[in-house]
Amino acid sequence: MQTESIVIPEIIHNEMVENCKDRLPYEACGLLSGTGNRIRSLWQLENELKSATRFFVSKQSVEKTIQNIKHLEEQVLAIYHTHPITDPVPSSYDLRNHTDEKVFMVIISFKTNPPITKWYTIKGNHYTERLFSIES
Repeated sequence: MQTESIVIPEIIHNEMVENCKDRLPYEACGLLSGTGNRIRSLWQLENELKSATRFFVSKQSVEKTIQNIKHLEEQVLAIYHTHPITDPVPSSYDLRNHTDEKVFMVIISFKTNPPITKWYTIKGNHYTERLFSIES
């Protein structure tokens, strides 16, 4: 597990937040990839449930995206999703469905304006908030 702060370029962070805002009132989701502790790419995914409280992406869509990430010689570093009206804290559903402890969970909450972004490591039913920095 990485111990240093995650670095995300401001342009990628802003694009992620804006894309998520455009998908309100539904949850938005996607992947962040890169190398080491640096995010290099944003991969927007379609929430096939069209739900304000859950997201789902087909296995085929995820696998295709992962192939594109591997083509860039990057790895999946985080899965992001939104909480349109609740705090940016992992729900029991989020914890149950997060299957890879090496991949961070990012939650963007639109409960407040401006929205709040939080990063977490997930281990079983436990989560720990992670530091991240936005690089301009």
